[in-house]
Amino acid sequence: MASQPALSLNHPDTLSPGPAFDAATPVGTDVIDDSLATISELYEYNHWIYSLLRPHVAGRVMEVGCGTGNITRFLSMSATEVVGIDPVEQFVQSFNQRFSHASHVKAMHADLQSLPRPTHDAETFDTVVSSNVLEHIEDDREMVALMADQLRPGGKVVAFVPAGPAALGRLDRELGHYRRYTKRSLKNVFQDAGLEWVSGRYSNTIGLLGWWFNSVVLRRRLVPAKQAVSFNRIVPLLSALERVVTPPFGQSVIGVGRKPS
Repeated sequence: MASQPALSLNHPDTLSPGPAFDAATPVGTDVIDDSLATISELYEYNHWIYSLLRPHVAGRVMEVGCGTGNITRFLSMSATEVVGIDPVEQFVQSFNQRFSHASHVKAMHADLQSLPRPTHDAETFDTVVSSNVLEHIEDDREMVALMADQLRPGGKVVAFVPAGPAALGRLDRELGHYRRYTKRSLKNVFQDAGLEWVSGRYSNTIGLLGWWFNSVVLRRRLVPAKQAVSFNRIVPLLSALERVVTPPFGQSVIGVGRKPS
């Protein structure tokens, strides 16, 4: 069998899809009124997510489920190279148009199952990042293991996922979520995938209460855009508070795992 090309910025925009690949837009592509354009306007919220990822992101970075680049715009400032992958072709096209000015940023139409494993050090990544992706994957352990396959020894997988199983409700079902995590459950996923657990922390306590009310009590299908925009305005305050006091629970949890060296 002919070997597949290495992942690089010179790689074609598309790869042959693997058996689990679905070119259709997945259910729950996003949270707010089914519009990535709306999320892209939530600068403070996106920057908050990045601020949680940033201490663990370095070097050559793969972003799994890059979408149209709402988090990538920040990752590109701290990474030497960013290679995004996404199974939705129109997102990849928008992404590459958005970052056409950045020679060190590129997205490919692919999923992890279709990617070749690195065959030498230059093809590996220092960090594999995903933001609100694992909850959409039925076999999240396999997904994390596939992320680890792309790493150099000692490299990190960094995952930002929804937290609070008690808040699992209609919003999650409409968005195609299989689960919401705890630090312990995310740690178990990482360890089952062969990674060493480095750290985990919760974020956005107020957001969890709002999600629970919208999803479990009101049983809404989508978070209203106006509500999201209003929340975006108070993010700097919440972020400042969480730098002083680490919340004991939250709407999201970030987990970091290291590939054994």
